[in-house]
Amino acid sequence: MIHKRYASDFMTGKVIVATVHNTFEQVMEFFTHHKIQHLPITRDNHLIGIISIKDMLRYIDTAIAEGSPVSKESLSAGFHIDQVMTPNPIAVQRTASQKDVLEILSSGKFQAVPVLDGNEVVGIITNKDITRLYHYDATHLL
Repeated sequence: MIHKRYASDFMTGKVIVATVHNTFEQVMEFFTHHKIQHLPITRDNHLIGIISIKDMLRYIDTAIAEGSPVSKESLSAGFHIDQVMTPNPIAVQRTASQKDVLEILSSGKFQAVPVLDGNEVVGIITNKDITRLYHYDATHLL
């Protein structure tokens, strides 16, 4: 029998976060160095947005479409994280049920959901985490 799971049971707990002060280069470094695809954005330890590698690629694509130079320097000069991120993302508390998280992710609108303890980001759940969870259940609980 599967017990009721909460977001804190299957979230990735060592979440990397950025702030509105992070540069283009720093954000790209977070994505490449940590091999992540979603980055919660905080101000004073409160979640204010989320940015994905897809958002960053869209930013680069827009620069190309506008005929701007596509160098590290030029991309950094015009970069403002709060203009590229998705503001006020859907997030869940660490006590949210597995069902609630699955409903959010299965809607197809989001690939990741930040997990909060109050207003502080304490984790993130991505589609990969859900896949790992179901793989675990299929291989260990049958």
